[in-house]
Amino acid sequence: MRGLNTLLSRWLLGCSIYLTGWYYEGPALQAAQMGAISLLLMAAFFSVLSGDTLRIRLSLVEWLFGIAFLFAMLVAWVTGNLLSTMYGAMLLLVLLAIAFLIRHRSATELIVVLRWAYVALIGSVLLLEHQALFASLSGSVEYSLGLVRYQPLGMHPNLSGLVYGGGALLFFQRFLAAPKRSQKAFALAIVVLCLFVVLSASARAGMLALAITGLTGVVLIALRGSRRARMSLVLAALIGVIAIVLKWADIMEYLSLILDVDSPTRGLESGATGRTDIWVAGVELVFADATLLFTGRGIRSALPELIGFPVESSYINLALEHGLLFGSLILLTFVVTACRALRQGLGPTQHRYQLFMAGLMLVFILAQSIFNRYLIGVGNPYSLWILMLTLQLNLKSISSVMPTRVHQRSRRTRGPGVSLPAGREPLSALTPHPTARSGA
Repeated sequence: MRGLNTLLSRWLLGCSIYLTGWYYEGPALQAAQMGAISLLLMAAFFSVLSGDTLRIRLSLVEWLFGIAFLFAMLVAWVTGNLLSTMYGAMLLLVLLAIAFLIRHRSATELIVVLRWAYVALIGSVLLLEHQALFASLSGSVEYSLGLVRYQPLGMHPNLSGLVYGGGALLFFQRFLAAPKRSQKAFALAIVVLCLFVVLSASARAGMLALAITGLTGVVLIALRGSRRARMSLVLAALIGVIAIVLKWADIMEYLSLILDVDSPTRGLESGATGRTDIWVAGVELVFADATLLFTGRGIRSALPELIGFPVESSYINLALEHGLLFGSLILLTFVVTACRALRQGLGPTQHRYQLFMAGLMLVFILAQSIFNRYLIGVGNPYSLWILMLTLQLNLKSISSVMPTRVHQRSRRTRGPGVSLPAGREPLSALTPHPTARSGA
């Protein structure tokens, strides 16, 4: 029964992640979102029911997030905002569910489940919307409407940049970890398809975030990476330079079209598509009330229908919903976790590029969050994964990680630790120590 409950938990989690990728407007969207949360809670229930949950004390990050969400819920309840109170309660339940999932003895499989959910989403896009995808990818322009931006499964183009840009990083990590050429080829194909979605959606914030993430990775590997990694960077740079030199005019023409730089509303003179004015209004609202500056307004209390304009920045949104104190602490958690993963992924004695990639995933959402409000969220696949990843990375000290796959294999012969096929444990470092006691 243990194995059956664990398998059922993983399937429920995969279905939950898959549902968060569907965004068609109307009752279907609400049903998908609530269904995804319900499936996530059921996944946690069956994970606990399996009896393989390790007894590990709450981490500092779990305490911080739990207190912040509870405080935001109480603020919303005191101010009479019922919807925000319900959102706060939902986030607390999700936090509890994830806390159980990451303590399961096979918690390293969570990222495998996530990747298969992404494969299902990409498959759905290709099956149902391939014509719209490739029409937008080619730069389709309609009279009086301008550039036609692709919306995968009804998802807003800006959110698509986060979800599918993050998907490209997830599968590039898999590309690095896969032991077989066929697995590497499959992972690379998904990376390309995810990037196609980002381009066809003209998700410029996502593209910029990917560029910042890539630049961060290149600089750090150039400074601290292995000789083989540096040679790979040089080879990739040479190929890139040759391609740019040979196709410079075509590349610039395509980028000018797909980035919509000549648009009167999205072009270079539009003030980041009007975001600069919105950010100013958001900052003014943060400091408009001294009490709310400290307490915040409650989770999802900064929606456009409540404050009169969209807050197109996670950082302003954190200050509005959680106040400066908790908002700053939440942001600091993501920044510190990213820095630790990057630093220890490129340690002075050993390099763990899969852990390094986990740090880059956090860099990506931090860069993307300048322009969008998805840093704390469970309604899309990537934000849900980032919340899970952040809790998982802080479940124990990253420095206590078994650094190589050889060590991981040897552990399987000594104790009851996780036994996954080689190459499927990119975050196996986050598995609790096998000497921890287990129980329901």
